[in-house]
Amino acid sequence: MRATEDSPVHRTVPRFIRDRRWWLVLLAGWLAIVSGYAVQLVDDIEDQTTRIALEGARNMFRMVVLTRNWNSSHGGIYVPVTGAIQPNPYLDHPLRDIETRDGMRLTMVNPAYMTRLIAEMAESDSGALFRLTSLRPIRSANSPDEWEERALIAFDNGQREQHEITHNDDGRSWLRYMAPLEVRPSCLPCHEQQGYQVGDVRGGISISQPYSPIAAVMHSHMRDSLIAVAVVFFLIAGLGWWMLNLLRDRWLELARRVKELQDTQSQLIQSEKLASIGQLAAGVAHEINNPVGFVSSNLGRLNEYSQTMIALLDNCRAGRATEQDFVKADYAYLKDDLGDLISESAGGLERVKRIVADLKDFSRIDQAAMQDTILNEGIESTLNVVWNELKYKATIVKEYGNLPPVRCIAAQINQVTLNLLINAAHAIEEQGTITIRTGHDATHVWFEIEDTGRGMSPDTMQRIFEPFFTTKPVGKGTGLGLSLAYDIVQKHQGSIDVTSTPGKGSTFRVTLPRKQADQSHD
Repeated sequence: MRATEDSPVHRTVPRFIRDRRWWLVLLAGWLAIVSGYAVQLVDDIEDQTTRIALEGARNMFRMVVLTRNWNSSHGGIYVPVTGAIQPNPYLDHPLRDIETRDGMRLTMVNPAYMTRLIAEMAESDSGALFRLTSLRPIRSANSPDEWEERALIAFDNGQREQHEITHNDDGRSWLRYMAPLEVRPSCLPCHEQQGYQVGDVRGGISISQPYSPIAAVMHSHMRDSLIAVAVVFFLIAGLGWWMLNLLRDRWLELARRVKELQDTQSQLIQSEKLASIGQLAAGVAHEINNPVGFVSSNLGRLNEYSQTMIALLDNCRAGRATEQDFVKADYAYLKDDLGDLISESAGGLERVKRIVADLKDFSRIDQAAMQDTILNEGIESTLNVVWNELKYKATIVKEYGNLPPVRCIAAQINQVTLNLLINAAHAIEEQGTITIRTGHDATHVWFEIEDTGRGMSPDTMQRIFEPFFTTKPVGKGTGLGLSLAYDIVQKHQGSIDVTSTPGKGSTFRVTLPRKQADQSHD
């Protein structure tokens, strides 16, 4: 039968496991982790895409600078004059234009002019734009726009590059990149007149390349990545929910079986207690029967004595009593024996009263909670209860210490004492000695029961506290006495230790803490 939501078995399972609503906390946490990862993933993809595009712009800048440096290092190059390539009006050089022997006109292309020509070719082939710009341009068309001006000012302040993603009115996006151009010695012939020196920043190359195609690839990759993240989220969430359900079912099943075992254990322990009670009942009945027997016999004799005494009193009252009547009634003996009978009967009833009181102290039916107890008193009451089991087998030696109170459930500790005493008696085959010692230290109280019985082997000692393990003949023991004693001592936060020598006897020592937190003991 499965445990219901409000059953005791169900309540033994941790709330986090049994109540699925708590699983939503895990699900929310998992969602937060995955969401955070997705946001970070998007940021990383965007950042990586920008870095890739930026690296392309840097490569273009490096190639342009490389060609400019090559041109500059050769003092400019000559190319034929065509419709697309005309002499540079901004180049002030005596040999700007030359003519070959066969009549071909050539014009000098300096680095700036070559940069412009390459930029026109790049724009027509790839759509990328780049141009030379400066805060003090020789050619007015090289004047910077607003963004380029900010970049050039930043270069004057020591920054090495600038970049930004911009969007046009038509929805297209561009990556704008700009890096500085420093004055080299080969640049001075053209720019020294502007006041530049080697190492000065005289301008920069501004590069604009289409970002929309790269962004489209980025968005496609981002979409695929987010779909993969969502699949992983739902897959792990579903698997986790299924595993938690499986764990919940297993835990509930385990709790149910543990409850069954606990119920079975309780029944077995109760059976052991009942067996002890049955065993004690015979001994207690015998102990009570003796005084009750002679009290009953004495009451019969007292009844006879009372009849005789009443008859004498009646004769005396009527004036008919003679000395012969007193002799016949054996008045002298009757008078002496009457006192003895009453004294013996009173002693017998006192013996019965003490046995009943010891039974009450042993069971402590009115003291089922933890309270301060003197162990010596509990041991004495237990001895009186179990005396019939001991008196024919052993001489009892008591070595009691002056004990302080110990916090315990007295009835349960008495049960431990009872089990140990009965086991000690059963270990003695014919006649022996059982020694009971008590003592204490600063934090613990202890008592030990030593017998001169047959002792135990090491293998037996390792198993004596196992349920159902017994060395007694079939029908003489259930194997639960020491297991029950061990369980009680453990619940009292104490310990039970045993030493034994085969053929010489065994000693069981029970140690209990003097003070401990009140707790429930079943």
